[in-house]
Amino acid sequence: CAIELAELITSTLPDGLDVVNFAVTGSEANEIAMRMAIAKTGAFDIVSVIRGLHGGSLAVESVTTVGGPRRQGLGPLMTPASAPAVLAPFCYRCPINLEYPACDVACLETSEWLLEHLTTKNIAAIIAESIPVPGGMIVPPKEWLPRLKEMARHWRALLILDEAQLAPARTGKIWAFQHTDVVPDVVTFGKGMSAGLPICGTATTRAIADEVSGRLGLPWSGPYPADPLAAAVALKSLQIVLRDKLAERSETLGVYLRRRLDALKQAYPFIGDVRGKGLYHMLDIVTDRDSKKPDAAMAERIRYNAMLEGAAFIAVKNFIRVCPPLIISEAELDDALGRLERALKLAAQGHPRNIDFSKSSSLAAAER
Repeated sequence: CAIELAELITSTLPDGLDVVNFAVTGSEANEIAMRMAIAKTGAFDIVSVIRGLHGGSLAVESVTTVGGPRRQGLGPLMTPASAPAVLAPFCYRCPINLEYPACDVACLETSEWLLEHLTTKNIAAIIAESIPVPGGMIVPPKEWLPRLKEMARHWRALLILDEAQLAPARTGKIWAFQHTDVVPDVVTFGKGMSAGLPICGTATTRAIADEVSGRLGLPWSGPYPADPLAAAVALKSLQIVLRDKLAERSETLGVYLRRRLDALKQAYPFIGDVRGKGLYHMLDIVTDRDSKKPDAAMAERIRYNAMLEGAAFIAVKNFIRVCPPLIISEAELDDALGRLERALKLAAQGHPRNIDFSKSSSLAAAER
């Protein structure tokens, strides 16, 4: 099953990405990708993107910049402080207070300057989520990924794209990076490939795989890569995704989903922004649209009311994820959005009144 799965995965990727290395977790997959980059280039800095999340091991925590309590108390991490992170293309809250498209993606130009002046110039890789999800479903401008690839080439570094929360088919393409013409040097995937069972991995080129083989212990993984049960489930799952054209379906339903969410934004001023692609969108909850100040307590209130209405949504900080199953029908999507709308109405009225959501123990402090 594992061989069949690897062959099917590579058939969905651009030509050249034809070597798969399985892992158990997304953290492990990203760490393998980082090891590949270090072995291939002989450099050692890994540059990440602010607001990115790549896993929980010490190595990938070093390139996780989503903020919050994740890194508190860990002390020095693996990636040297000499490697700054690239500014996220967060147009709604632009880190340099410009507006797209007049900015000409100046966040990358600024990042290029930082890398030029603040690094040791020993950059092995730039690692990024094709669409940074935990940091706010930040859909990059169309120029951003191509420019990021150029930046990696300038430093003779590899471009690693993390698709753990995006593939397969979630954004309307099997792989989210396929919304552009960019082909990464390494792509990583997570348990979305197997409907939650522990099988993840990397895909790279034959040239890179052959060059790094035997160096730094590569190929490398933990004790259960490509477990037969997980591989069988992942194989069948991906076969169904392709057979039933779920990527195309995600794209079509995603247009309808976006239209409905935009209508909710017009009705409720605390929805500052709607971002996403396909069947993966996010509501950015704010105190007011002028300040764009994140309102995590209101997001938690909305999530709580939606749960009482019988619909499960994930609220992280001030972001509410809207990510229905790929096989959802339009009628089911309508039903779920109706429940969300009722939850928004209740939240706008201050319900429930007996809970102080600003003191919720599960609520992380929202950060700009």
